[in-house]
Amino acid sequence: MNISRDRSAVVISLFLKGLYLMCFALPLVVPHWYSPLIILVAICWIIIVNQKQLITAFRNYLILKLIALLILMNLVGLLYSENVYFGIDYVVTQLSLLILPAILLSSEEVLTGKSASYLMVSFVAGVILVSLTSLAFISYHLWDPKNLQSNLIVADIHIVQIHPAFLSLYISFCILFLIDQYFPLQTNNRGKLGWVLFSIVVLGVYLIWLNSRAGLLSFFAAMLFYIFNRFKDRGRFVGLAALGSIVLLVLIIPFSRERFVKAPLAVINNEIESSTDPNVYPLITRIKIYSCNVDLLKGKEFFYGYGTGDFRDALQACYQSRKYSSLLLTGHDSHNEYFAELHRHGIIGLSLLLAILITPFYIGLKFKSPLLCSFLILFGLIALFEDVFSAQKGITFFALFCPLLILYAKANVVRQPD
Repeated sequence: MNISRDRSAVVISLFLKGLYLMCFALPLVVPHWYSPLIILVAICWIIIVNQKQLITAFRNYLILKLIALLILMNLVGLLYSENVYFGIDYVVTQLSLLILPAILLSSEEVLTGKSASYLMVSFVAGVILVSLTSLAFISYHLWDPKNLQSNLIVADIHIVQIHPAFLSLYISFCILFLIDQYFPLQTNNRGKLGWVLFSIVVLGVYLIWLNSRAGLLSFFAAMLFYIFNRFKDRGRFVGLAALGSIVLLVLIIPFSRERFVKAPLAVINNEIESSTDPNVYPLITRIKIYSCNVDLLKGKEFFYGYGTGDFRDALQACYQSRKYSSLLLTGHDSHNEYFAELHRHGIIGLSLLLAILITPFYIGLKFKSPLLCSFLILFGLIALFEDVFSAQKGITFFALFCPLLILYAKANVVRQPD
């Protein structure tokens, strides 16, 4: 009996260590390394969790049922797809969206609120490390802001294959978690106070240097929601003042003001001096992409889409018909997860996607967890600018942290706003 308990303790320890490693490694490793980590965690999970716990998790959590329906819809979408190979590859990518939440939500007895908190601390450590590592790979032109920004982005793309918008998403979530976990700071613990402030400063500075329009806009919206729902009175005033200072800083910094104010106004007023300007080109590109996104939905495909395997090909055909040679050459996706789901499965697929985002948001409101709600605001807004469920970095992030935050919210339901 004792031997059996010892073995169970070892497997549980391996299971938790595998999750810690996955959270820490998510921002640091290239996407194709995720599969071995998921397999390691799944093997330990099979040993420690019985079938009844999995069935209970599906019965208790609507989000698992919705995700399973989305996977099923992707499989059905293969039946009316010509490009079946791409469709199968997409379905395989989507499997982690079901596997990780099923593992985590059926392991509720093992994953306490404290464990969930430690897992998110591991992720914060990984994000800080990738930020500091990227700084080590920039060129010697340290004091040229535009050069620094471009080299940071190049470093991230080449080192860990992560888009600036996704890294901004990671950083924003880390800042929110640190505030939720450690604020208001207790001055009697100087060691913890120092590390928390250091982490927030590093993450905040790097978020601004990345200068992702999608990332910063999502951060401001999520932070605004968090401040109003987490704090009150003096705490809310301090939070709003700090957020206002960050907005002011972004608007004052020359390279940031160029990207957030001058470039959008130039595009709106049609005063574009150069289409190769890195601040202007993405806006022009997105206008072209979104025009094709809308054009693809003017027929019967609005109701049932183009199929799991053909939605990308339909978009490329639009680029070709409109002679968007640069978009065709680079193979740009829809840059909007909601449009992408409309292209795959029409209005039914979009409704299911929205339900997957709204369901945990309702859980966050129910358990008074502004962190969970802010996470979904971050993710939902980034989805307006990127195909988050088509990228391994995005889908793994959601599949890992949405269930963790649900468990974290349930464990901290008794805590009241400060």
